[in-house]
Amino acid sequence: MTLGALLAVFGLGAAWLNGWNLPGASGATAVKITKLQANTSGLAADQPIFVMFVGSDLRPGVGGARGDALHLVAINQSLHAGTIINIPRDTCNGRKKINESNSKGGVANTASVVGAMMGITIPYGVEVDFAGFSGLIDDVGGVYIDVPMQMSDKFSGAFFPAGPQKFSGAQALAYSRNRHDFARSDIQRSWNQGHLMVEAIKQLQQQYSTISGRFKLVEVLYRNAKVSGMGAGELVQLGQAATEVPAANFKNVTLPTTGGGCLGLAAAAQTLFNDIRDNGVLDQYPSGVATLPDPRP
Repeated sequence: MTLGALLAVFGLGAAWLNGWNLPGASGATAVKITKLQANTSGLAADQPIFVMFVGSDLRPGVGGARGDALHLVAINQSLHAGTIINIPRDTCNGRKKINESNSKGGVANTASVVGAMMGITIPYGVEVDFAGFSGLIDDVGGVYIDVPMQMSDKFSGAFFPAGPQKFSGAQALAYSRNRHDFARSDIQRSWNQGHLMVEAIKQLQQQYSTISGRFKLVEVLYRNAKVSGMGAGELVQLGQAATEVPAANFKNVTLPTTGGGCLGLAAAAQTLFNDIRDNGVLDQYPSGVATLPDPRP
């Protein structure tokens, strides 16, 4: 599952919430937006903003709410640039997989674990489950993406021809969960999720350029989101920060890991952490793990 539409919905839409009541009581909660560090603003213009995104696997018949999709988003307003770090769900956290951190403390615990690993403080968290993700994609009108290869994965339900196409929420979820078509499995899936995030941000920024599009995003946020730990003013600031970074200026990278059932950190991971820690922007670390999926032979 990817959280691309989520970033645009809570970020771009939030810039139009000044004077509105905070969402939460207006319908079923699809996404939870939480301020994790009560005593920090996290929004200084000359400092990077770090947001932890978690797509949980909570759904009927599956308990635990493990982190099925984990993405750290960094936004630098002054540089008008950002980074999406995709964290494979099987990355080691001690002797356990990092995806278990969400089932033992939610997005706050996941942000704590990821922050300690990277040497940063993550003041904001966003969490969505399978049903919420699909609903958000549908509410914003779907998402376009150029599928680079034919997909045929019965486990995720991703059956797509190669080429540009528009996804519904259910289709976007299937695309984001597909790992069986790739030799790199979850590594490539994580990168695909980040790629879909960038594409969704780009398209929703285009919607945001019109008055009607702005109000649509606000309405989606109002109906679907629950905000905790911050008031409308800070939520507006967070949304305004998101508008400062064009989608084309986000780098999409996947955390470098070693092999095995529990993925250790590769040597390049420390280089990545050192690079992003100061300003949230990758100045030297190369973007991505690949630009196209790596299909199984």
